[in-house]
Amino acid sequence: MAGEDRRIRCIAVFHVNQIGDMIFSLPLLANLRHRYPRARIVSVLRPHLREIWDMAGLGDEFLIRDRTSRFRGFLPIVRALRKRSPDLCIVQSQTLEPALLARLSGAPERVGFRIAWWDRFFLTRVVPKDTPPSVANNLRLGEAAGAPSVRRDYVGLLRPPAGERIRMMRRLAEHRVNAHTRLIVLAPGASAGRALKLWTDEGFAAVADHFAAQPGTAVAFAGGESLSGIVSRVSHPVLDFSGATTLPELAALLDRADLLISVDSGPLHMAAAMATPVVGIYGPTDPALTGPMGIGHRVVRLGVPCSPCHLKECSIGRICMQDLPPSAVIQTAEEVLAATRCAPDDWRSARQ
Repeated sequence: MAGEDRRIRCIAVFHVNQIGDMIFSLPLLANLRHRYPRARIVSVLRPHLREIWDMAGLGDEFLIRDRTSRFRGFLPIVRALRKRSPDLCIVQSQTLEPALLARLSGAPERVGFRIAWWDRFFLTRVVPKDTPPSVANNLRLGEAAGAPSVRRDYVGLLRPPAGERIRMMRRLAEHRVNAHTRLIVLAPGASAGRALKLWTDEGFAAVADHFAAQPGTAVAFAGGESLSGIVSRVSHPVLDFSGATTLPELAALLDRADLLISVDSGPLHMAAAMATPVVGIYGPTDPALTGPMGIGHRVVRLGVPCSPCHLKECSIGRICMQDLPPSAVIQTAEEVLAATRCAPDDWRSARQ
């Protein structure tokens, strides 16, 4: 690695809005910290991402960009940025507002993805981007900013607070889930505007019934929104944590889990970042770009010719997800669980 660039005393990073996208930025933050160890890293992010930022511990400070007070809050962020005098801005978003904030911050170097013909008015260095947001895209940003990709994945860069882990263990114990109970977590939800990634309620219910019927196994549903419609379809007793956990609590639950079964979503990448085995259900998105990182994971796909498509709407009824049978997910999950029972020491150490 080249010697430390002492000109870079403050770096402002403008993050994308989704939880999974924030986790995709963790290797970038780790590489910036490695390349510029004395620089102050300031993250500009949405309020709901603060807890992910806290659990990663890779930055020095954050500034909240609140969607509800977009215009009222714009000038205070500009003033806060100028007060910190960033030498380098990295813009992960391809929208106008973060690029404008970077320009108004006064930073002499501003690196971001190509937006439109006018992007060079805001950015000093433009980086090509593949669809959709991914770790690979963010690594290109870091390299353009002079930070080589020492870290190329997010595994081990996210940990729940110790207190939340203890509280989650107690919460599980109330449901007779102890250290010897095998815990399978299901996360069926996806963020707003990404409904194409959803699997079927019947499919998740069938998977839950399969594992909940097994001795010594508990099944828990998790996610930001209530999943009572799916839970009501399950014949066996399950735990319903959906809509009832903070992000640190969810992280503690996923950290305790023996397996997560999920669509391509924030919880999937949270679990993979903590080395929890994942079965990812993919259709419109490409696991080669946004699949779970690390070892011990598996992806289930129907393999229709139009998948992946990265579209927001489907004219043929989302057959890549709707036609995926529960038996395929169950078989893959059983294979992952069997593999983890005889996992090598390096995988076990990653989970400690």
